[in-house]
Amino acid sequence: GCRQIREQLGIGETISEPEKETPEWVAQQVLAAATQEPFAKAWADYSQYLHSSEQGSPVAMKEWETLRFPALRRKHKCFLQPEAGEVAYELMERKERKEDYIELRIKCKTTEMPTPCHLKKDTEAGGKWRVVYGCMN
Repeated sequence: GCRQIREQLGIGETISEPEKETPEWVAQQVLAAATQEPFAKAWADYSQYLHSSEQGSPVAMKEWETLRFPALRRKHKCFLQPEAGEVAYELMERKERKEDYIELRIKCKTTEMPTPCHLKKDTEAGGKWRVVYGCMN
């Protein structure tokens, strides 16, 4: 439909007030957490959106806390569309890989290629969408 045509034309969809618990909403919560200070509060807000498969691995959590999340914090402003809302962003593509896995591609102002955010339904979180592999980092 309309989304496919927009994607083919390279026209993004501004996401400002997504429906709660949708993949788009989780991506927005991740961005909102990246804007928080101090780091400890930001990390606490962010880490709740990580998939249980990530949360269950101390090695993965250390990588998220010391590498991936700080990388997002350094560049989060490139994703924000402040004219559309405090944590609005532009969704360029939505790839549904499986019924429980989706990849959102989000526009960053400093690069031509949209940045992926990988989300998977988490049975340990009541089937809610949660971040796996990486999200805007």
